[in-house]
Amino acid sequence: MKIINKSKYFFLISTALLLGTGCKKEKFVEANLNPETLYTIKPEDQFLKAASGSQDDFEYFADVYRAANLWMQYSTLNTGNGLNFNNVGSQFNTRYSKIFYGRLAPALVDAMKNIESMPDADRNARVKMKAISQVLLSYYAFYVSDINGSIPYTQAFQARYGGTITPAYDTQQAVFAKVDEELKASVATLKSNQAATQISLGGNDPFFNGDVVSWTKAANALRLKIAARLMKVDPAKMKAIATEVLADPVQMTAPSDSWMLKVGPTFADASGNYNPGNFAAGKPVLDFMVAKGDPRLSIYYRPNQAGNYVGSFTSPDAAKLPANAALYSSINNLSQLQHRLFTPNYNENDGLGAGTGKGFFPILTYAEYCFLRADFAARGVTTDVAENWYKNGVYASVQFYSDRAVDAKISNFNAVATSSVDAYYNQVGVKFDAAKAAEQIACQAYLDFYRQPLEAWAWWKRTGFPNTTSVLAWSELKANGTILPLARRAGIEILSSSNLNYANQQAAIAEMAKNPDFGAGPNDAFGRVWWDKK
Repeated sequence: MKIINKSKYFFLISTALLLGTGCKKEKFVEANLNPETLYTIKPEDQFLKAASGSQDDFEYFADVYRAANLWMQYSTLNTGNGLNFNNVGSQFNTRYSKIFYGRLAPALVDAMKNIESMPDADRNARVKMKAISQVLLSYYAFYVSDINGSIPYTQAFQARYGGTITPAYDTQQAVFAKVDEELKASVATLKSNQAATQISLGGNDPFFNGDVVSWTKAANALRLKIAARLMKVDPAKMKAIATEVLADPVQMTAPSDSWMLKVGPTFADASGNYNPGNFAAGKPVLDFMVAKGDPRLSIYYRPNQAGNYVGSFTSPDAAKLPANAALYSSINNLSQLQHRLFTPNYNENDGLGAGTGKGFFPILTYAEYCFLRADFAARGVTTDVAENWYKNGVYASVQFYSDRAVDAKISNFNAVATSSVDAYYNQVGVKFDAAKAAEQIACQAYLDFYRQPLEAWAWWKRTGFPNTTSVLAWSELKANGTILPLARRAGIEILSSSNLNYANQQAAIAEMAKNPDFGAGPNDAFGRVWWDKK
């Protein structure tokens, strides 16, 4: 597959491809010509710039298709996994430099600083817009720290506003605490009564179209998500946050509340790095879905050329067995990813040309929210009924993906009927079993994370599920008879000693290395960050 290099103005291209948005290239270019001043473009436009830049084709090329999807056994290469597929490639971790520090965070900080510098009337009309910008910034700071540990955050992005050009690194513990504090404050602001009529982000918000209540629900759900990461390192704080959040009546209640980036058919262009072609379905998950009659089967995977669902062995040794050679002689023998669920404009060579459906990038779905609440209940963190939230999560996930498949115009797909979900839920291994509550919740969350394999990776690290003995059983991964471990964090790229922030990074690495589970060095992806405690 060809790797398509994007320029630093990738967001200018992607902005034009979002649903219902116009091209604002001239304004962005003009603003960038004078970086010593505040952007003259509106903060609404900066938010759109950040939102459209929150996804990246290279993250799919390097981090999803060739890393997390394989590690989590959702898929394999069309010839089976290589002997060292469990290693982290040098191109992994797109979220760090390219997305967060390269475009998303600077745009959001500029938007908020712009609002702060406005005359009173204009500033007071954008109080909630600023709070929404903070929610997105807080999410992405969490997302970056999640696999990197310590990162520059509280002092970052402030140089043009009188701050330092050598920001200190915040520990992961400090980042998570700061982000939770920011989200809590944002929720309070979003729920507040403002004297001034608020200007909506409207079409410049490809997540919720500027809807304040939806953003409030998303921020509360995000606090729960981050709290769950504290399960092993600070369970008391986890419980305190969960209790506080759930006392707020403004919560997600339906799949339509899901936080996702909504895009047009060509945003995730099938001719480039977003192309999901030539990847085969992972046998463990495919076999489970077939056996249980999972209604999402045809949404996630395509039947092979003979019309059957056939998965690829996820263990390198199994794929290389002579007995399986015929299976790998052609990709047509195997089920593939359902292309248009990833790239709606994919041409399936069915004579109808490129697809014209809508695309999506989930961040935090209602189904995930349900599974979080079920997990908290099963572990005694809350007084919720785990079975209720688990069942809600299963039904919500099927509904969410059915809606997305309809939007994506997947060929020959009809919306899933409730009766099909009922039949699936009543299958042994799917229907709630209190004795296996945490296991079942994690495995169903795993199925829901099909389009979020990097979050599936996080749940696996936190819960240990799926595994080779769980209700959805993975294959044991072996290469030349040796069991392959899975990575647990990103490798840290060391700054040049001439970099002005070299000393701060070295101090941060030294601090992280005090954790006995950090690994053999900064680039040891099999080590652990703070929250991923043994």
